[in-house]
Amino acid sequence: MTAGPGEKWSPQWFAGMGIAYASGGPEGGIEVFGDASGPFDELRAGARGKFECPKWSADGRAMVFHRDVDGRWPPFQTWWRRDPDFGLTRTGVFPSYSRQGDVLLSNDRTAGALHNSILRMEPDGSNPSVLFHDAEKSALGPVFSPDGKAIAFALGRFFQSLLGPAIADIAVIQSDGTGLKLFTHSAGNYAFPSWSPDGREIDYRASGAGNRGLFITNVTTRATRALTLGSSHDNLPAWSPKGDRIAFTRYHEGNYDIYTVKPDGTDVQRLTDAPGNDAHCAWSPDGEWIAFTSARGGFKGESMLHPYNPQPYGDIYVMRADGSDQHALTDNPFEEGTVAWALLRPAVQ
Repeated sequence: MTAGPGEKWSPQWFAGMGIAYASGGPEGGIEVFGDASGPFDELRAGARGKFECPKWSADGRAMVFHRDVDGRWPPFQTWWRRDPDFGLTRTGVFPSYSRQGDVLLSNDRTAGALHNSILRMEPDGSNPSVLFHDAEKSALGPVFSPDGKAIAFALGRFFQSLLGPAIADIAVIQSDGTGLKLFTHSAGNYAFPSWSPDGREIDYRASGAGNRGLFITNVTTRATRALTLGSSHDNLPAWSPKGDRIAFTRYHEGNYDIYTVKPDGTDVQRLTDAPGNDAHCAWSPDGEWIAFTSARGGFKGESMLHPYNPQPYGDIYVMRADGSDQHALTDNPFEEGTVAWALLRPAVQ
């Protein structure tokens, strides 16, 4: 029934006016298609601009909608949460606080599939500046070392279903953005580093010929050992501040769930077992809680806000270190992920 550039969503019947809907793109806005008394062959443009989830009155003379009026990126916004014991702040993608709580890192783009640089900013999100940029490679998922003197991240190309073969390495820079070192050098897709509490080792995801799984590298000697082997779908590792467990996401029986394992690769334990993917796990600073993203809530509102995210959108959940007391902090139709804990106050990012 519709054609042309821009996404079309939120259709609604009007008495005597056909179908009204919102249209995206540079020239997007409100449009009315057809006439209820005749064929749907006339398109009439209304107000231009961004109109999210519009709803018209019965007589078609009034409309309510919402619009994001804060155009800053990355954002730094206090976010509603279901459990008042956990504060939430909306930030940029892949946030990471220094253990001292005086610096916040994040990627500079709105999605990991884009070409990302690393931003450095004040702990309240102010004064962002580019700390590291590579003209050809994307720098994804920066994480501070425990002493705050170094930053690990993945450097390369990701999202192979969109961009072609994914080739990336684990990289480390000093906290001022200098001294780039690569910790992997073979053809493969290495990403999502996490530091051991003593800062001596880094664990990460590997996906390449003969080295699929989670691996741990000694920062000084570069000696590497396998944590889990066999599947590149073991992903997103996070080392507990207590040092005794590493949480990660594993694909099993058609679903992603959160697991933990000892740093020597033994005693694998499954923590989540709910419909919908669970991922992006992060430990609280005391090692007592794990925050993660879950799609167990299914589709909410409009199931497809635009054609590039045809999946249930994730909400932020928390659980105790043993997997008990799993409960949601958010409940909305938007995708929320890349969870981190803010270290300057007891809150979840």
